[in-house]
Amino acid sequence: MRWSTFLIPTLKENPQEAEIKSHRLMIRAGLIRKLASGTYSYLPLGFRSLKKAADIVREEMDKAGALEVLLPALHPADLWKESGRLDILGEDMIHFKDRHGRENVLGPTHEEVITDLARREIRSYKQLPLTLYQIQTKFRDEMRPRSGVIRSREFIMKDAYSFHADSPSLEETYQRMKETYEKIFGRCGLKYHIVQADPGAMGGSGSQEFVLFSDAGEDWMVQVGDSDEVVSVEMAARKLKGLTFPKNAPSEKHSKEYTPGHSSVESVAKFLKKTSKDLVKTMVYQRPDGSFFEVLIRGDHEVSEFKLKKFEPGCFMASRDAIEKLGSAFGFSGPFGANLKTYIDEDVLEMKNFVTGANVKDHHLVNVNLGDIRGEEKQIGDFRHAAEGDVSPNGKTLHFKTAIELGHIFKLNLRYSEPLKACFLDSHGKEKPFLMGCYGIGVNRILAAAIEQHSDEKGIVWPKAISPFQVLVVMIDPEDAESKRIAETILGSPELKIRGVDVLVDDRNETAGVKFNDADLIGIPLRVVLGPKNLKVGKAELKVRKTSEVHFVESAKVIQGILNTLDKIS
Repeated sequence: MRWSTFLIPTLKENPQEAEIKSHRLMIRAGLIRKLASGTYSYLPLGFRSLKKAADIVREEMDKAGALEVLLPALHPADLWKESGRLDILGEDMIHFKDRHGRENVLGPTHEEVITDLARREIRSYKQLPLTLYQIQTKFRDEMRPRSGVIRSREFIMKDAYSFHADSPSLEETYQRMKETYEKIFGRCGLKYHIVQADPGAMGGSGSQEFVLFSDAGEDWMVQVGDSDEVVSVEMAARKLKGLTFPKNAPSEKHSKEYTPGHSSVESVAKFLKKTSKDLVKTMVYQRPDGSFFEVLIRGDHEVSEFKLKKFEPGCFMASRDAIEKLGSAFGFSGPFGANLKTYIDEDVLEMKNFVTGANVKDHHLVNVNLGDIRGEEKQIGDFRHAAEGDVSPNGKTLHFKTAIELGHIFKLNLRYSEPLKACFLDSHGKEKPFLMGCYGIGVNRILAAAIEQHSDEKGIVWPKAISPFQVLVVMIDPEDAESKRIAETILGSPELKIRGVDVLVDDRNETAGVKFNDADLIGIPLRVVLGPKNLKVGKAELKVRKTSEVHFVESAKVIQGILNTLDKIS
């Protein structure tokens, strides 16, 4: 491939909208271009890397016995209503009605669709176990897309789903997928960690995430002390003080304040000249049977649904309609409405004269105290994400690190097969719902994560396996006859083609400085410099991008020199 006929629109300056390193470098190196907020076009150089990452994923999934399919991106909303997730994902889903008035969504994930396929096509235990996967574009209506392709409105995922007759079979596939993910991320040149995690809106159990620690990450992970134990902030347990709800708590007289248009913690605190720590959020949740309960948590904290589900399995946040039917105004809920069971995070017990919602639109209550909270069913505990200053139950310091999620594996169990009535006949002819597993990888996140982990002040330093090209030939003088001859020899080399070595030749009429700067920016692992002075004495220069190591080889043996050097590059 020749640079002069390839589209690589490099930029000298950092784009203003790019906040993190990988986003800046992907734009500057001509890998991607922004179309709109959260949507990107992959240019030829970026698409080559994306395809190589996808090919590694595909090869390892095939080796693991998974079968590739391609599922629709367009889903009927009725299918999501069957599973009960239409309201759970809420505004993150992109909804629309077709010309016939039917409601549809653009698929943010495919559990419902694959389960529907299984209930139609898998009849007997003899067809099990079965693992199906796809590499497909997903869509989520992110409120604030940022960080380039790490958090975007459309993204490419490998998602796999396994179907089983019993738990041992599910466990066997789960462990095989874990090993497969280790091979995938290892081949992509990524240094990753495996952490215990919350399956979240996907449901199920046995959840593990593959993450890469990075300042660009948007997921918080917690390392317990100096140990190898790393968990998500949702799961990290903290040491409680043993506080109990006072039986005769002193009650101050609280009052209702008009807070027009202010429903978020930040805006209410600012309007009332308070801080977020002075507010108590009342979060209303719904049980699978349709009943409700509430969670009280300090304004600057977040509810851990993982911890909550230990007490309320299958619960999910109540929708706007459900909250309004309870007699409260959405965004203004407080612990003074319906007589619901109340889970109270322990931190709330240390608060006085706090602010809560008044259950009336545009109104809050101020100077509220524990004695004002009525109702018999109250449970105190740890119901929030871990935060700075917390310690583990055994007293170890919790260290917080940001991370990029690369992949997620979890056991769905019966989460989708039961509500969708996806069943098979067992060896006794009895109908049973499938046990299921789910295994996802953010394919375009692999590129961004690799750049976050492998780059320097000059540009990208690609891991060899996912680099768009392995070799960049820089012709100092593209008109020099000997440079042309050797460049053509390298491009047409059967030895390089057999080894799968991709070559890009920089044959542009640009200065050496421009070419070297662009070479560092796009980060090809091995650079071959063809300069007339060196070629006159029969030498070609080889430079390793990662280490800046330079050595010279005889120009007549340049192919063998390239192969020998590539063998030493990871």
